[in-house]
Amino acid sequence: MKKIIAGNWKQNGKHKTSIQLVKNIITGTKKNKCKHEIIIFPPSIYLSSLQSIVNKSDVKIGAQNVSAFNDGAFTGEISSSMLKDTKIQYCLVGHSERRHVFNESPDMLFEKVIRLFENNIKVIYCIGETLEQFKNKKTKSILNAQVKKIFNKLKIKSTNIIIAYEPVWAIGTGLVPSDKDLIDAFKYIRNTINKFNPAYKSIKILYGGSVSPENANSLMKTPHMDGLLIGGASLNAKKFIDICSTI
Repeated sequence: MKKIIAGNWKQNGKHKTSIQLVKNIITGTKKNKCKHEIIIFPPSIYLSSLQSIVNKSDVKIGAQNVSAFNDGAFTGEISSSMLKDTKIQYCLVGHSERRHVFNESPDMLFEKVIRLFENNIKVIYCIGETLEQFKNKKTKSILNAQVKKIFNKLKIKSTNIIIAYEPVWAIGTGLVPSDKDLIDAFKYIRNTINKFNPAYKSIKILYGGSVSPENANSLMKTPHMDGLLIGGASLNAKKFIDICSTI
């Protein structure tokens, strides 16, 4: 099964450097015969111009965020119908920075998922526990609540959603869960999703949190892990290409 390698650029980059980065990634992954599905999530202001560059390549462009509302009087927001109009195929929802920095509630994230599904845009839905929750052995209860919020209330096509497990304490810190912790988390997520519908066995689960060229191959040996959501390393073409080429 083809893996997914996604790069979340967050609030980084200029227009000129972003264009060059995408071109370098396209060239490098093609040269190295990368066999995985590659998705880049640039800042929203660059979506249109970068989308025009990747059109003739295997690289796809996704949005980092979307409004929970349809078009209307919501200054500064970007609706899912606007993303669809720009031919965007993917969108992140529930990233820890949206949850914990911008205080987006589970109900708001749920509405974002609905809006994206209405416009046939695939969702990469991020889940994960904080360091305090991890230390207090609440990882499974947190993951359970975050998964159930979506799957309890929605009839989901298995091709329309991807789950990304990102321990909040591992994002940008250089810390990575132990092999045992990763195995336990991915097994639990997989089993939790499968209980809702046998067809959900095909839903892919990614890992994100301090992924590097040095640990990517080792991480991908985790059972039930179907790809990676990469932060800082995706801003460096060589590192990103190395990750794509080594797994």
